[in-house]
Amino acid sequence: MFGFMSERTDIGNYMKAIDSLLPAFTIGGTLPSYLTKLYFLSTILVSPSIRGALGAVKQIETASKTAVKRRKQEITEFKDDKRDMLRKLLEINADRGEKIDFTYEHICVESHSSIFAGADTTAIAINSILYHLMGNPSAYKKLTAEIDAAVAGGTLSVPVAYVEAIKLPYLKACINEGMRLHPSVGLTMPRLVPASGATISSFYFSKGYRVGVNAAVVQYDRDVFGPDTDSFNPDRWIEGDSVRMEKTMIQFGAGQRTCIGKNISLSEIYKLVPEIVRSFHIRLVDPSKQWKTHNYWFNKQTDIRICIEERT
Repeated sequence: MFGFMSERTDIGNYMKAIDSLLPAFTIGGTLPSYLTKLYFLSTILVSPSIRGALGAVKQIETASKTAVKRRKQEITEFKDDKRDMLRKLLEINADRGEKIDFTYEHICVESHSSIFAGADTTAIAINSILYHLMGNPSAYKKLTAEIDAAVAGGTLSVPVAYVEAIKLPYLKACINEGMRLHPSVGLTMPRLVPASGATISSFYFSKGYRVGVNAAVVQYDRDVFGPDTDSFNPDRWIEGDSVRMEKTMIQFGAGQRTCIGKNISLSEIYKLVPEIVRSFHIRLVDPSKQWKTHNYWFNKQTDIRICIEERT
């Protein structure tokens, strides 16, 4: 919709802007509240790159509004039957928007927010899954065989359908293992201790304290995932207690604060990963070279160089 894929470039430097803002947002968000405003003000005043990034963010807002307007026009004028998120939101607005206070402006805000909230986290998860598969040839070969057999048997469509992909046990194991080893959010997910206080792991915390856990710690718990938690081992999800392990996975948060985009993200992951493995053979240029990671809330990876060949 925005032209990133067709043009193969960062349209309007949107991605660069988000990358520039993440460090400032992360530090500002983790500082004590009485320092947050002072920090953001000083950062904007002394950093030209931050001021430029804020301008690009305004452009993203404008582009989001344009995309919503264009999609509404497509639906009303051309009567297409494509079922996408914007169509659903526009239908909710038309059918009961006034009753539930869901306006056209809310649709534009949802479109704007999805660029910030959904793109990087899903991309980080996909990077982790494919990176660890490329680093483990036996797992890669086993997954390829499962996908090829499903396509040949007619149980996996081309392009891949989510409802079919989730039925592939080894694919599910690889996806879970990739997200376990490298959760997309790299900081704690804080909660405030209630007025009654709280006892957590035998430690008492008074009301008002901020407490949290990091998925990258919880998801390496040897009591849950076994002694080889540092290794990429999809078979643990088939041979072990998968129910207990899934309950311990918090890469999307947990409870009432579970990521509202979780289902969309999983749908994208389950559709894209098998499509890539089915259509291409990918391998690391230098398997001995580790990726680099940069943790500013989103724990993003860089320096992943690959060779890609179309499968025949």
